[in-house]
Amino acid sequence: MKKCFGFILCALMAAASAIPYYSYAAEEPASEGSLYMLGDWKGERSRLSDKGVTFDSTFVCDYLANVAGGMQQAGRYDHSMGWDINFDLEKFADLGGTQFHISGLWRQGQNLSKAVIGNDLVVSTIYGHEQFRFYSLYLEKTFWDKRISIKAGRIAAGDDFASSSLYGMFVSNSIDGVPISVPINLFFTVYPTATWGTRAKVILNDDFYILSGIYNGDKGVERDSMYGLDFSLRLKKGIAFAQELAYVPNTAKDSKGLPGHYKAGIYYNGAVSKDLYSDINGASYSVSGLAQKKHIGNYNIYFHADQMIYREDEHSDQGLTPLACITLGPENLNKFPFFLASGMAYKGLIPGRDTDSTAFLISYAKYSEDLKRSEQDTNSSAQHYEIALEFTHRVNITKWMYAQPDLQYIIQPGGTGDIDDALVIGAQFGFVF
Repeated sequence: MKKCFGFILCALMAAASAIPYYSYAAEEPASEGSLYMLGDWKGERSRLSDKGVTFDSTFVCDYLANVAGGMQQAGRYDHSMGWDINFDLEKFADLGGTQFHISGLWRQGQNLSKAVIGNDLVVSTIYGHEQFRFYSLYLEKTFWDKRISIKAGRIAAGDDFASSSLYGMFVSNSIDGVPISVPINLFFTVYPTATWGTRAKVILNDDFYILSGIYNGDKGVERDSMYGLDFSLRLKKGIAFAQELAYVPNTAKDSKGLPGHYKAGIYYNGAVSKDLYSDINGASYSVSGLAQKKHIGNYNIYFHADQMIYREDEHSDQGLTPLACITLGPENLNKFPFFLASGMAYKGLIPGRDTDSTAFLISYAKYSEDLKRSEQDTNSSAQHYEIALEFTHRVNITKWMYAQPDLQYIIQPGGTGDIDDALVIGAQFGFVF
């Protein structure tokens, strides 16, 4: 099996330079139909777009196999299909600067990390809530020449906070979307779970913006039995707040310098959290057998930075961009009180493949000292840290299809050292309908 998957990975990588190149820039402005597998619906898609109605549907699938280490050697498949409908109400109903958005998804498959490897830095980002599921429903309005944006409705914090477009380059869930530590530590809504909330973005100037958000902090809304349709607002279960400040030099349209993104933020959820060590009297709950001590609220602080350091030419987005992110939280409430990920991405590394992307990432998750003490009190194997390394390369075959061979190596799965390091090989495929 090792030789088989190794051959597949190498073959996909080597084939990248042989796949016909579709130059996005050369075709601009792109026709509506060229962006989708199903084309322009005989011109109907373009006519609807002119009236303010756009439809998008994506299908992403992974086949990943653990070929060494872990709990066993095996492969697993999973997929996620999403649909989105957006109404530009300025065109559709003469409401200036207003968008109405609705979306949902369908997921199926199995979790390779849980079933085969035994690690927490999940190797596939599209696993989770395997069902037909409703997602977002919101209005977004811009003011003051688009310098202020207000979004309200069924939304997810992870669509705006602690996020980066670079994270989406990776197959692993260690930072795809947001750093995985945050939604593991506390209820922080990420795709495919949304809840009632509102988010405000204020662009201070070309280099700075501020994000502020408030959300329903009730974890119960994500349960599968409601298929994402729990529209209740149980504020007594907790209210969540988010705040982010971003410095984004050279990202304005006419900027000539190398672009970067620097973000610092905090997410606080006021729901009840259980102490990882103390019981109601302050002793070890795993020894006393008493209920865990409860706390009102929990929070994580995060930092993100990426900075292009090399660009092939002044008018191109091809080049090398290092990135890093850190999350921090209280030891007694967070499974991962410290998380660090760092890597780099290069767009257009292979000559003639200007829109393809190559990326490397290393993620380190440190388990809570309080959790470790509880495990030691019961003579369980204590969890210390887990490390995940990923090398990936995305080949844009057309504007609506890509193939992405992927290699991951998991050091100390589950954090205890009881499971051998795991080698994961596979690929992701994506389509836009």
